[in-house]
Amino acid sequence: MSDENELRKAKFYILRLFNLRPRSEDELRKRLTERGFTKETIDNVIADFSKKGLVNDAKFSKLWVDSRMSSRPKGAAVLKHELRAKGIDEQTIEATLQEVKAGYNEYEVVKGLADERMQQLAGLDKASQKRRLFGFLKRRGFDFDVVMKVVNESVKAG
Repeated sequence: MSDENELRKAKFYILRLFNLRPRSEDELRKRLTERGFTKETIDNVIADFSKKGLVNDAKFSKLWVDSRMSSRPKGAAVLKHELRAKGIDEQTIEATLQEVKAGYNEYEVVKGLADERMQQLAGLDKASQKRRLFGFLKRRGFDFDVVMKVVNESVKAG
């Protein structure tokens, strides 16, 4: 059994991490390992927090995606990459993204971003506007067809 003092320290450390932002199980495991906690202690602490519902990758994924979509909207490709980097499994990622796609219109999100960006690109020629707007939207991971439609509409209208 892990030393009781080490368990207490590991739990306290996780709580401090949660005060900054939600974390995935994989992120917590990595941070605890970096801090020098034993595998047994890490397993016990993660199990305890999971039982209490504090460590839940499905909830974390939903929170992460909701946060990204409200602050700096991203497309599915970028969100998938970010969640993979957080150690979320493919099945959870796909379920989260399907849930999100049902709740928002990608065209409207991309159109809103394009309208904002076109104000910054107003002084450029149409070819430069098109190239820069396309790059901006694609780097954010939006669907190619949606990006092309919005770029063509925005540059024509601008």
